[in-house]
Amino acid sequence: MTMKIALNAQQVAPNLSAKYIYLRAIETSDFPAIKAYRQDPENCRYIRPAESDAKTMEIVEQLSQPWHFSVGHWNGLAICLQSDHSLVGEIAFRIEDWQNQRAELGYRLSGEVAGQGIGTEAANLLVDYLFQELGFFKLMARCDPRNIASFRIMEKLGFIREAFFKQHYLIGGEWTDQYDYGLLFNTWLARHHHKTSTNHYS
Repeated sequence: MTMKIALNAQQVAPNLSAKYIYLRAIETSDFPAIKAYRQDPENCRYIRPAESDAKTMEIVEQLSQPWHFSVGHWNGLAICLQSDHSLVGEIAFRIEDWQNQRAELGYRLSGEVAGQGIGTEAANLLVDYLFQELGFFKLMARCDPRNIASFRIMEKLGFIREAFFKQHYLIGGEWTDQYDYGLLFNTWLARHHHKTSTNHYS
């Protein structure tokens, strides 16, 4: 298996669609919606302290650029509802290790849509794209163990908890733990084929 993209190449962010949500390129006009959840103390509790308006705009502007496949650079998509086209979150990835075809996944959701399966649907779309269209061999995701909603999304998609780091990083003056999850291409492929077969014969 080889990568289907070139290192440091660029491409326009894709549009990906599912039953209840779709993913699209982030635009600078999305700033108010993104600011609302990125500056919500409860939303930030297990991620990082809320950013200033200037920092949030800087993030929005970066994520609104065409995707750039350099190591460590975050490429994102807006999560929008099919019903009213409202932006309810963001999902992003970065190349963690080019030679070993490994990428890290991250996502943020508005508290208004928590528990509705939207994060799982969005992550499923991006995971499929990263494996099928870009050629990654392994995807990683990390979270605070107290962020149960976050790691449940990973587990629903077949990610396996591979590491538990104690007091691993500092957030707002508090040392916090970290779970590391991983999903291999072959594991994803087996699940993908199983779902396809089940849908075909049901």
